Amino acid sequence: MRQLIGGFLVVTLSILAGCAIGHPSGYVDASAWSTNYTEDYIHDFWIQTASGKDTGMGGIQVSEFSRGGKGGRECCSLIPGVGQMIKVVWRVGGRQEDRSAWKTYSRDIVVKGRMPTDTRDQSVLLVRFFPNHEVEAEVLPGDGDFGPSNPRMDRLFFVGPRVMRHIGE
Repeated sequence: MRQLIGGFLVVTLSILAGCAIGHPSGYVDASAWSTNYTEDYIHDFWIQTASGKDTGMGGIQVSEFSRGGKGGRECCSLIPGVGQMIKVVWRVGGRQEDRSAWKTYSRDIVVKGRMPTDTRDQSVLLVRFFPNHEVEAEVLPGDGDFGPSNPRMDRLFFVGPRVMRHIGE
C-alpha cells in the first residue's frame, strides 16, 4: 500500500511540475490586433519565434490606412514577451490579385511594451505596419486598459478621427 501511495505521489508531482514549466519564462498569452499605416492591403501575417518556429499567432485582411487601417482581432497564442526577438512575416497584394502576384516581407524585431503583472491575464500583441515595409509589435498587458483612454492604443480602433502613427511612437 505504501508503494502504491508513493507511486501516486510521484506521478502527481510530475504532472504538476510539467504544468508549471509548460508556460515558458518571458512568454505572454496574447491575442493579435493589427493596424496598417500604409496603402498596402495586407492579406495575412504571422508571428514566429526568433528561431523561425511558428507561434500560431497571426491575422488576416489588414485594410489600407485609407480604408480604416486595421485588421480583425485574432485569438490567442503563447508568444515571446517584451524584450524578446520575434519575426513578423506578412503578404501584401491587391485585393483582386492572384496569390502569385502577392509579395512576402519579413522583419526580425524586438517586442516592445510592458508585461502583465500576472502572465495568465490575456494580453494584446499590437502589430503595426508602416511605410517601407517596417513593422513593430507591442505587448499591451492584460491587466491594463484596452480602451480609448490608453495612449498606447491606436486611434484606428475607435470612433473619431484617425491619427497616423509613425514607427517608434
